[in-house]
Amino acid sequence: MVHLHYYDTGETWGRIHLRNVEQCTCVAGEIQCERVRYTMCRSNPCQNDGACRRITATRKEVCNCRWGYGGPHCSVEPESECFTGRGTGYRGVVDTTVSGARCMAWNSDLLYDELHVGTVDDSPRKGLGNHAYCRNPDKDKMPWCYTLDNGAISWEYCDVPACVMSVSFSRRIIPFNVPKPSNPDKKHVCGKRHEKRLSIAKGRIMGGNSALPGTHPWMAAIYIGETDFCAGTLVSSCWIVSAAHCFFRNPLKSQLRVVLGQQRFNVTGPNTRTFGVQEYIFPKQFSVFNPTLHDIVLIKLAKQDGRCVRRTPFIRPICLPDKSMAFPDHSCCTISGWGHMSEKAEGYSSLQEVGVRLIPHDACRKPNVYGNHVTADMICAGLNGCADACQGDSGGPLACAHHDVSFLYGIISWGEGCGRSEKPGVYTKVTNYIDWINSVITRKPKAL
Repeated sequence: MVHLHYYDTGETWGRIHLRNVEQCTCVAGEIQCERVRYTMCRSNPCQNDGACRRITATRKEVCNCRWGYGGPHCSVEPESECFTGRGTGYRGVVDTTVSGARCMAWNSDLLYDELHVGTVDDSPRKGLGNHAYCRNPDKDKMPWCYTLDNGAISWEYCDVPACVMSVSFSRRIIPFNVPKPSNPDKKHVCGKRHEKRLSIAKGRIMGGNSALPGTHPWMAAIYIGETDFCAGTLVSSCWIVSAAHCFFRNPLKSQLRVVLGQQRFNVTGPNTRTFGVQEYIFPKQFSVFNPTLHDIVLIKLAKQDGRCVRRTPFIRPICLPDKSMAFPDHSCCTISGWGHMSEKAEGYSSLQEVGVRLIPHDACRKPNVYGNHVTADMICAGLNGCADACQGDSGGPLACAHHDVSFLYGIISWGEGCGRSEKPGVYTKVTNYIDWINSVITRKPKAL
């Protein structure tokens, strides 16, 4: 027998049983029901030819579902064993993911800023309700659900087979080519998030909100030897952009490991891909004696089976801006990373995200801020201690969006402390290095 609902002690609900309308209560683990008066419903919210009755005392409407359906609006099909198309119409009772994790209930308070029953228009018709069954309310490629992993909200595709495997879904991973700078109004294959939310919750890296998988698919975790760590940004199939100061000791390439699709620090899973490094390249102007200047490095991934990264919902490149692209002062951009949650913290975090505002260059060069330490090759963002990057976030992106397409506008570089008043974060200005970046990632390999 499939149980479609779970009730707490004292909870009441209506039902239609043997042609009688009843009011039921959960008492000491048992269900106690009594017949009540009812009227016909003015309109019928019951799906799949279900019949509706309205309880006179409570004015609540209850559905009597025809055989094969269940749930408060007759939208659940307990016997459904597969999904068709993208699965937007799947109404089965699978509640586990491909990794075996249990799904969260769609009406959980923890999901109120995500795809929650109370925040989605016409949620019953999208299959959402007070249950934890796999659904596809956002027209993804197949049914999925939210999960809770060590207190962090995540999501995963569900363990539901397709009724017929179509050609479009038989190739689960699609490769992508090197993105070239282009007009930001054109259609992009880069810079697109795989989001599972209707609203962006306010957050921070330093004491901030956990980012859901797929919201920053260009993030790269760079492990340097046994102890050092930096972040980076995927800009093409084989290339990562990061901060040069992370490599000022010139580590051996064999000591470097790059992980894409990572959610929790130093934890790999079904959505992650790990690469070695073929080479890393500094701009000619960079000097280890002044590593905050020209703080940018290009990292070429070592190919696996003749290719580098394959595009997935959790791994895809950010767009590179044109060198003429300029976001106005006070624009809200996004930083993300696994760095320390506070200035005195020691451990790393799950992937965090926050919005920060760009600061006018003159304001950042004031004597009480950073003075002439800030050059024309740098950008400042995030003032007054509201949000900031911290140790371990170096090399990560300052991503600014135009028409929902994200561009790598800055690289997390340096700053005084974390979140200190009047001490914003300083970022390498990527537009100043676009010609160099493109010359490196598009050049042909030397003949042997």
